[in-house]
Amino acid sequence: MFRIGDFSKLTQVSVKALRFYDEVGLLKPTYVDSDTGYRYYSATLLPRLNRILAFKELGLSLGEIVHLLEGDLPVDRVRESLQNRRTELARRIERERAQLAEVESWLALIEQAGRVPDYEITIKRVAPRLVASVRDTLSSYADADELFDELHSHFKQGGAPLARGAVWHTCANQRRSIDCEAIVFLREPVRSNGRAQVYELPGASGACVIHQGGDETCERAHLAARLWIKSHGYAIAGPNRELYWQGDVAQDGGSGVTEIQYPIIHAPSAGSAGH
Repeated sequence: MFRIGDFSKLTQVSVKALRFYDEVGLLKPTYVDSDTGYRYYSATLLPRLNRILAFKELGLSLGEIVHLLEGDLPVDRVRESLQNRRTELARRIERERAQLAEVESWLALIEQAGRVPDYEITIKRVAPRLVASVRDTLSSYADADELFDELHSHFKQGGAPLARGAVWHTCANQRRSIDCEAIVFLREPVRSNGRAQVYELPGASGACVIHQGGDETCERAHLAARLWIKSHGYAIAGPNRELYWQGDVAQDGGSGVTEIQYPIIHAPSAGSAGH
């Protein structure tokens, strides 16, 4: 038999790890001297230790390894652990591939423009939110302020809203008229009143960009978001939304802060299109 230090040197497993394996019941020494407390290991422990190391290389946790090594190592239990690990690794690889694509995209933009991009686009899961809204056809974007005035006159009893926003069902560059739904995010439910309706705005996965500045530069943020969506294999899945963190729809100067959200889905590949 080998004392723990010698066994550590021969197996290339640290003394600290061997002691920990003993504590958690993963690899018990063959013999422990009751007088000195010295641990002794026999060569018959090597197959179990080697299996522990192999499972660690697969990325299994010590808790999983303890569970797997109980009893006769049933094949169904091992298969289930490895299948779970495969799923976990596949998800991690997918995330890292997406991160790599983002890095490549940033580098390409920097090489092309010689500077850091003006806007950062992120994918954000927008949760369902209780809102009050008024929807109407407008001749200009600035007319949306009248919709907000209408909303606030209807819901004064509900207290101050959390924030303002808008859903742009049709924009000026799509048709001559503008189809705008002005919304306020509510703290608590209130009753619908006339044209003002209260409902839960559905959640969505969206490409989001923050624009700081006035209306004269806002379209750049929209364009950056749309280009990002197309270049990353997504498609726009509904009307875009704007959340006005600071300022209103019509913003002058550089004080406005607007979050622009485009609902997205994965674009179908060319090979999956029908004839």
